[in-house]
Amino acid sequence: MSQSSESEILTEESEKWLNMDDFAAGIDTNRRPRTHDLVGRVFVIRTTDGGTLTLDFVDEDVVSWTADGFAWRGSGRDAYEEVPLDGGGYWVDLTIAERRVETITVPLHPEKGWALVVHSRIEDEGADVETRVMQTFHGGIIEGTSAELSDAPAPTRDLIGRRTLFRYSPHHLYEHIYLSSRRFTWHNLVGEQRGHAATELATTYKLDDGVYLFTWREAIIPVGTVFVFDYAAGRSTGKFIGLEGDGTIANSPGGALIIPFGYSNYGEHQEPV
Repeated sequence: MSQSSESEILTEESEKWLNMDDFAAGIDTNRRPRTHDLVGRVFVIRTTDGGTLTLDFVDEDVVSWTADGFAWRGSGRDAYEEVPLDGGGYWVDLTIAERRVETITVPLHPEKGWALVVHSRIEDEGADVETRVMQTFHGGIIEGTSAELSDAPAPTRDLIGRRTLFRYSPHHLYEHIYLSSRRFTWHNLVGEQRGHAATELATTYKLDDGVYLFTWREAIIPVGTVFVFDYAAGRSTGKFIGLEGDGTIANSPGGALIIPFGYSNYGEHQEPV
């Protein structure tokens, strides 16, 4: 390969900012397979802010749910997906058919008893919100386990300073740089978004040792995410929720191999917010 050809590859960048459907195909290639281990089980999750979410896994396709004490309270029988995490936990995601712009995502551990309820909503264009996808977080525990509310997942600063690569597929490689308790930067190295980067609003909760719930909400396009990062296992499991280019609502699976890539120590200088 000539020197000029190498230079062209290194500097090649997507010509325009893309919508979710432009880059999402295949982004779940390295995701763990779905399971149906929870069929027949019922979980009552009590959260630290006074809410209760009941999940009854009726069969392999449907979960019956009731949410009380939340601004988005309600009930339904909806489709769900379940993906196992290392160490006995699960990532569960519900698509609410009657409220198509909303989803409920719940990483939980049936034995240890921790759970975190994440509600995501695509807001109307022009709404007075920070980003088009907004999220609320409700740390909790599963009733009937030995967990106490003090054991519920809580916000953490553990990821600040880390730099990580996420290999979603042979055609999707992204870099993450965790800047503060509120923001991180993503950078596409391989994929349809090659060369693009942005700093987004983000939220991080600690679920277990080396296991984190991480979400971000994009400013330029109407997209949000909900992921579990398991650094010990080197895997991420999650989804993208948002609008495709034609306005179609999408709740798309994603998952990656986690590759540690560096660390910035702020300790000798000024800690970020």
